[in-house]
Amino acid sequence: MATPTPTPSDATPTHIHSTATPTHTPSATPTTTSSGSATPSATPTATSSGTATPSDTSKFDLASLERDPGLRRSIWKYPPNVRDDIRCEYIRLGPCQPQLRRDQYPVTEFGTQRRRFQASWFNTFKWLEYSVSKDATFCFPCYLFESDASSQHAFTIDGFKSWKRVNDNERCAFLVHIGTSNSPHKKLKNVTRHIDKVIN
Repeated sequence: MATPTPTPSDATPTHIHSTATPTHTPSATPTTTSSGSATPSATPTATSSGTATPSDTSKFDLASLERDPGLRRSIWKYPPNVRDDIRCEYIRLGPCQPQLRRDQYPVTEFGTQRRRFQASWFNTFKWLEYSVSKDATFCFPCYLFESDASSQHAFTIDGFKSWKRVNDNERCAFLVHIGTSNSPHKKLKNVTRHIDKVIN
C-alpha cells in the first residue's frame, strides 16, 4: 500500500515568526554619584533657534571665557545664578588691552585723514578695552554691569572706532563717555575696584 504524500497543510512549518522586543532608549545617560547611586545627567535645553544651551544650573568653564570684547557674550545673557562668577573672573583677568605694534592697528580713513587706534590711550583711560576682531574700543566696567534694558551699546556691544573724536580736547569721545563725577560710569568704576579688592 502506497504511503500518502503529505499536503502543504499537513507539513510541519519550518519557520516560526518571533515577536520583536522593543528597545528603550533612556532620555539621559545616568551617572554614578560618590554614594554609588545613579542619577540622570543634565540634558541641555533647546532655544527657539534650535541651538542647545546649558541649563541654569550648569557650571560654566570660567577658563574658556572669551577675552576679545568684540566677540564675548554679554553678562546679562548668562543665567542669573552664574553672572557674579563671570564678573569676578573677568575682573581677575582685567580689561582686554592688547599691546600691538603701531602698524598692527588698522588704519581708518576719515575723509582725507587716516587714523588708527593708539595703545597709549590705555595709559590715560584704564577702563578702555580694544577688540582686535572689530578694531574697536569697549568699556570694561560698563560691560560688567550693563543690563539688557540699556540703550547705550556703543562701548559694550557695537564698539567705538571714530578715532578722530578721541583727541578732541573736552569733546573727546572717551571723556564724554565717562561724564561727570556723578555719572553712572564713575560709579561702575568704583564698584569694580571694590570687588577687585575683595577678590584679592
